[in-house]
Amino acid sequence: MAVSAELRAQLSRIAPVVLAAEQILPVPEVFEPLLPGGGLQRGWTLQVSGDSSARALAWGLLGGVTTAGGWIAAVNVPGISLAAAQEVGVAVERVLVVSSPAESWAATIGALIGAVDVVVFGAPRHRVTPSEHRRMASRARERGSVLVELGAPVPKGRDSQLQYDLAFDVQPVAWSGLGEGHGCLLGRELDVTATGRRVGGRPRTGRFALPGELGTLDYLGPPAELADVRSIRSVR
Repeated sequence: MAVSAELRAQLSRIAPVVLAAEQILPVPEVFEPLLPGGGLQRGWTLQVSGDSSARALAWGLLGGVTTAGGWIAAVNVPGISLAAAQEVGVAVERVLVVSSPAESWAATIGALIGAVDVVVFGAPRHRVTPSEHRRMASRARERGSVLVELGAPVPKGRDSQLQYDLAFDVQPVAWSGLGEGHGCLLGRELDVTATGRRVGGRPRTGRFALPGELGTLDYLGPPAELADVRSIRSVR
């Protein structure tokens, strides 16, 4: 099915200001321990899994793209909140929110690849053939867009239809800001593990505050070391 005329018109308006020459898309400095090369390589395909925690990490990673003048398209992202994205540094005026029916899902994403810097999409509920996934990844490499799939990890024993350059597994650790019957949520901590063919066979891990209590994005250190410190404190 053809992509809507309204979407095509919007893409034609923003295409001239898409970042073109740079091969690395900028990310906030706090995420550099997770990323080979310290940024997102154009043409990469990423997966971020972990429900609402996955969305928090994805927005945190991509905020630097929008503040540098780039564009993000979010296609069928469940539970999307631009207010939450803004809290972790996304310039939401540079985010296109797109809803696509199953029959035009692949065509919609195909139209966005190359027109924006990053295409974020929820894991499709309909069956997508391996050839469709391969075409998406190939087009992203050719056109220089980054693909980010939000969804659950592929179960063991099943092959993924997409070959991920980086796959992030995000686990919530704690919220901060609440007292006993009072206060409001100010920040949360997440443990992140990065795998994939770009990490050299050795997973990269980190604990992050997204956001921290002061509204900043903070790298807190390796999760195992932080767990050891907290264990010592609890014994004392």
